[in-house]
Amino acid sequence: MKAARARMPIVAATFGGLLCFGSASLVGQQEFHSYRAPVYPEDAYIRMPLPASEKAYAGIDGMHIKELTKEVIAISHRSRDAGDLMWGRIAGTKSETWTNEWAEAKFRGLGLRDIRRQPFDLPPQWFPVSFDFSVVAAGAPRKFATARPATGSGSTPPDGVEADAVWVGLGSAADFLGRDVRGKAVVILNEIGEAAGSQTAAWMGASKRAQDNGAAAIVLIYGNTGNMTAWGPMGGGVTLPGFALGYEDGLALRELIGTGKPVKLRMRSEVKRVPGLKSTSVWGTLPGTTDENIIVMAHQDAYFDGALDNASGLAVMVALAEHFAKVPQAQRRRSILFVATAGHHAGSPNSRWLHDHRDTALAKTALMLNCEHVSATEAYIFRDAKQRANTFSPLRYYINGSRRLSDIMFGALRTFGVASFPDWQDGAGEMGNAKLDAPSLQVLRSPDDKHSDQDTIEWVPAVGLEAVTRAYAKIIDQVNKLERKQLLPETTTTNRSGAAPR
Repeated sequence: MKAARARMPIVAATFGGLLCFGSASLVGQQEFHSYRAPVYPEDAYIRMPLPASEKAYAGIDGMHIKELTKEVIAISHRSRDAGDLMWGRIAGTKSETWTNEWAEAKFRGLGLRDIRRQPFDLPPQWFPVSFDFSVVAAGAPRKFATARPATGSGSTPPDGVEADAVWVGLGSAADFLGRDVRGKAVVILNEIGEAAGSQTAAWMGASKRAQDNGAAAIVLIYGNTGNMTAWGPMGGGVTLPGFALGYEDGLALRELIGTGKPVKLRMRSEVKRVPGLKSTSVWGTLPGTTDENIIVMAHQDAYFDGALDNASGLAVMVALAEHFAKVPQAQRRRSILFVATAGHHAGSPNSRWLHDHRDTALAKTALMLNCEHVSATEAYIFRDAKQRANTFSPLRYYINGSRRLSDIMFGALRTFGVASFPDWQDGAGEMGNAKLDAPSLQVLRSPDDKHSDQDTIEWVPAVGLEAVTRAYAKIIDQVNKLERKQLLPETTTTNRSGAAPR
């Protein structure tokens, strides 16, 4: 799984005092530059003062948590520097094992007990082996630096595929009307919503529609701004060869198609599905004084740097372990089980295991708390430029529990200045398979640059890491004042309206 091609050069230019970067993708003599908003320094972020009543959480420091986040990112860089084509902290590979080692070392350093690794069998995993992508217009081939095989795509024949490019916009049924795509390379504008998983090519069925109409290959334009490199997903049931392109590279391709002159795509990709891989969770226990427990989890795997997704969550989990390790055991009512979980992007086997063993593994669990994507800089898209603010983003939330648990959660979020959206996230992230098997909660944000090479540390503000960690610590303290039966949902299913903030 080694990189087969040299990196394309990065071009920098200054426009009106703003630094802009491009991937040197050329259309004629025009060079496309990815706008990157200026980065605020950490001391420019809006920070809530710590209330006098919350001095117990003063030792939770955002800059320290950011350093922990950087330690996790360094594991991804180790994978990149080793030459891995799909680099990051990839489930079932040595880079995930390195993350296991990091988590275990943190647990041991804090004196956690019953530290263990729990392996899970993975279904065959998709990996790229080699690829090449170019656009031929006016007789000259042109390279696009962001091109990558789309996740789940099939291999081309060994000699590759050359096909006429046809533009279908978002790829709705209306977009395909009157377009003959048989034997062609269908180019789809893959609009991304709140999360990388909510891409129109998948949920609108655009990729499947192209395949059903006889396309030879698919090209997904990834993102809404910038020029992200990503392993964009093809969507369920699609087996064609396919590539993901960054947004600006995609727009450059669209302009070429828009000239009305022939545009051909030359694509070659070799991919494989590797059977027999294992992904491993790492557990550690901070003992309490009763036989009940609280489970704090964060998933380990990531694409590229994975700063927000999910180095930030792992760092917050470790910061919580550091905080509660300083509390004498006699003052800890419940044991806290910390778990760096296996293979989130490969199906979350840890939470499936919790669900399958709920009558034993969760029989004494008063709360499951998930640390995932916890601090992203607030941003909005103006035309084709992303503007970043000097505050961390409001977060989506999930909660399964009583009104008292809801009050505890929203009270802690308000105390430390963690804003939330008024509607919940039904999926519940890494704990999704087991979310109804015990009282559970999380806050989470999944911006459009998740799963791309732009999920970097500069967009993970320390103030957000600090605020969420303090809120989670307070939630644990408040939960420990209640009996488990007081935390359970009042009904057998999660009451959506009952969880709303008051």
